[in-house]
Amino acid sequence: MNDLQELMPDGESLYPYGYNSYEEYDAILDRYISTYGTDRQNLNALGEKLTALKETIHQMNVKENWSVLKYLGENTSNVFGLTKGRYYYWPCSVEHPDYEGVIDDEEFTSYLYDTTPELWEIAEDPLNMAASVLLGAKKGDEVINEGIKSTDIID
Repeated sequence: MNDLQELMPDGESLYPYGYNSYEEYDAILDRYISTYGTDRQNLNALGEKLTALKETIHQMNVKENWSVLKYLGENTSNVFGLTKGRYYYWPCSVEHPDYEGVIDDEEFTSYLYDTTPELWEIAEDPLNMAASVLLGAKKGDEVINEGIKSTDIID
């Protein structure tokens, strides 16, 4: 995102902060594509990159694919904090089922947090991403952690 932001005109931001909804941000991306990403009604290089960003964001925002975990650690006191006992999204997509952070108490974007297994309890894990991260396992591995065999969790 930083590389793409550098291609934007001064005063225009790609960072999805301060919008009231996903739809509002999506409309801003559409405006950027039509204003800065076209030459004679054809996509230019910036337009292609903005279109790819928009598609990636759509893929990443299918909440049915996200893992949901309960935080078991102590409350954190920083601005981007976690609260003991609260459930958090670990977003991922079918295309990239990798750990990319936790949507914290601010409920805006994801940040990287400690993935020590003792700090988290899996509630929902449709793509088995969280189990893979917490157990350090991949599908079919026989890794044992805290008495739980990864093949018991990951199909």
